[in-house]
Amino acid sequence: MITQLIFDWAKQTPDKTAVIYNGQALTYRSFARGIALARGYFSRRGCVGPGYAVLAVHNLMNFWILSLALRSLGLTTVAVSSATEIGELGLPNVRYIITTSFETWADLESLSTKLCIRLLSVSLDGESVLGLDTSVTPHQLGCHILRTSGTTGTYKMVLMSPAIDAVFLRRKVEVFGIKQDTVLSVFQFFPWTGPGYKWAASPWTVGGTTLIEQGRNPPYQALLRPGITHAVIVPAMLAAILAAPAGAFPRNDALQLAVGAGAMTRTLFERAKARITPHLFNYLVSTEADGIAFTPLETPDDLKWHRLVPGRAVEIVDDSDRPVSTGEIGRLRVSTAGGPTSYLNNEEATRAFFKDGFFYPGDLAVIRSDGRMALQGRVTDVINVQGDKIAPAPIEDRLCELLGVTGVCLCSMQNSSGEEEIHVVVETPTPIDTEKLIAAVKQELSGLHKARVHYVAALPRNEMGKVLRQAVRTQTIGS
Repeated sequence: MITQLIFDWAKQTPDKTAVIYNGQALTYRSFARGIALARGYFSRRGCVGPGYAVLAVHNLMNFWILSLALRSLGLTTVAVSSATEIGELGLPNVRYIITTSFETWADLESLSTKLCIRLLSVSLDGESVLGLDTSVTPHQLGCHILRTSGTTGTYKMVLMSPAIDAVFLRRKVEVFGIKQDTVLSVFQFFPWTGPGYKWAASPWTVGGTTLIEQGRNPPYQALLRPGITHAVIVPAMLAAILAAPAGAFPRNDALQLAVGAGAMTRTLFERAKARITPHLFNYLVSTEADGIAFTPLETPDDLKWHRLVPGRAVEIVDDSDRPVSTGEIGRLRVSTAGGPTSYLNNEEATRAFFKDGFFYPGDLAVIRSDGRMALQGRVTDVINVQGDKIAPAPIEDRLCELLGVTGVCLCSMQNSSGEEEIHVVVETPTPIDTEKLIAAVKQELSGLHKARVHYVAALPRNEMGKVLRQAVRTQTIGS
């Protein structure tokens, strides 16, 4: 589907910029030509579906060209960040490992020999430009695999078919107002993540432009590119950009900036409005169910209370899967209509998180009378103090505001006397004023046992910027 749309735009608007990769513009004509050249390269070597092709490609521009070419030939692609991940995928019928002649991956050749998988090191230099085939047979189109650890902390695979692409990419175009004149920056999200795949591809469905900055420091480099109209980012990356000195990047009053994959503090919200753009949005999304909420951030209250995406079937239910009353906390579930209904090759996780036409992302939430929703933490993150079950996320968010830091993680653990103790892990390069710290902890944890405070320069996070709570426990207070 994506490939055919790019070919169509190459005919309608051949000189329109499709991609800006590290400052180099690629027109739709050139983008389509690269995909067609790769199709010819693969088809002449018998690389057609069905089956899986693993892309051992760091360069994001090369990934898109090779992946779309392979998918148009019926193969399903999956991207990895190291050779060791290939053996851990657990996929049957992996037929090819694809890399490029410009990249060097340790142990890739020996691993392909060990696994008896054909290794292709692609070079399109010298490929014939005559008779380029830009016809795509719909029933032969392959899929792409995304990987997520959101529900269990261990990676699972989500299959993105052409039909699911059509639904998810259209939704992104509609909620964020992506058009033909859009220049959308996706910074450096990788293609096994939702933003690195779904957000990056969404402009191509309407003839717009995707801007990718890879391997560039400092992290605000993308904001120096002229003409950006839209951008997607995570809170940790936003904090890194705002740590730059004054004047390092220009303010862009035309930019629409969407922040997701984690809570944004009020401090980040105010600083981003002052330094980057007045047009901020919060997007709530899961790899499995795609967009759940998309909220213009106009007041601090908008940081907590999300506006559900129109038309999405979202419910808050109790442990028996019955919808709860307005204002009551329960488990969040989202309709799977038009999207994945299972994890690939993982029946146990599928049974746990997909049920009766809904996906359960593992979040606690509440919906108020005006239809807006607030998250209340993760079901598995609930901490136990003297028999009381407490959702830590709202407390962590308030502590971030009170302490003026970018991250706080609460954990509970039994001490040597068998009592549950709260541990407050604060992300800050320097210790916080003692009186300020005591006042904030007493305010948010009043009535509980004394809390132990730990300072870390950086909380462990995944690629999407989400705090890895179990890693915090292990590194800070023990397993």
